[in-house]
Amino acid sequence: MPFKPPHCKRLQGAVDARRRARRRTFVLQVPDNKADAVPCERLRIFLSRKEILAAIRADFHQYDPQTRLFLELFPLVFGKRAVISGTFRDDRLWMAERGRKMFQISPRDLGIRLCHELEQTRPPLEVLAAVCRRVFRTVAQPGESDRSGEPGIWLVTGMEDFTCRQCGHCCRDLDYYDQLTEADYNRWQELGRTDILKKVRRIKQKNNTFAYRMWERTGTGITGSPCPWLHKIPTQNRWQCRIHEVRPEICRQYPGSRKHAEMTGCPGFETP
Repeated sequence: MPFKPPHCKRLQGAVDARRRARRRTFVLQVPDNKADAVPCERLRIFLSRKEILAAIRADFHQYDPQTRLFLELFPLVFGKRAVISGTFRDDRLWMAERGRKMFQISPRDLGIRLCHELEQTRPPLEVLAAVCRRVFRTVAQPGESDRSGEPGIWLVTGMEDFTCRQCGHCCRDLDYYDQLTEADYNRWQELGRTDILKKVRRIKQKNNTFAYRMWERTGTGITGSPCPWLHKIPTQNRWQCRIHEVRPEICRQYPGSRKHAEMTGCPGFETP
């Protein structure tokens, strides 16, 4: 059985969510934060309206339904166009759009409707920032891109307080095996890292693109095995990555935000 650090006990009711959640939202990710504290210039990122909506949808998808959050967002997103009835403990809620009868809706479907409403109504950036503050549990302010002047939202990542504890939790307990990118694969080819490439499965898709899976068990064709590059430091309850300098981007980015760390059991924000 994989080792479960004590901090994971808080999330025993969300094991499946933790495994899905490694496939995290692409926003609030800061390069190279797994081993070191994050430099000050990386504490804030800008996202366009399109990127924000994609990030919210990804957040809603990758965890178990966040019913309490969805109920808090409902009046912000729908205003007086609809009403909702129920509590965060309910498996089924009741919803009605203006002039229509109440109908039952699951928390997960409610999250989908919230995303759809945000995409269709294009609320003011002030409202979108208020939504982001609740979804990502961080400071969010309307603004413009420093590079293009495009309007959008500035988000604080919260990663300034993150320190990797080398507990090995993210490498051993979370599902990330289908998150290898083509850029990762090409980088290893350029570096001549055949030792790494031997453990990667390249899968041709119908549209003539490729998907990549890691880590393949030698001679079996089976991927998703425990990371072969993770090494336990003798006499210490710590783990080390043997390909740390060239590790996949998914590993470089984790956890990307304080919320994602909390949702997936990462202790990097806890006081030692």
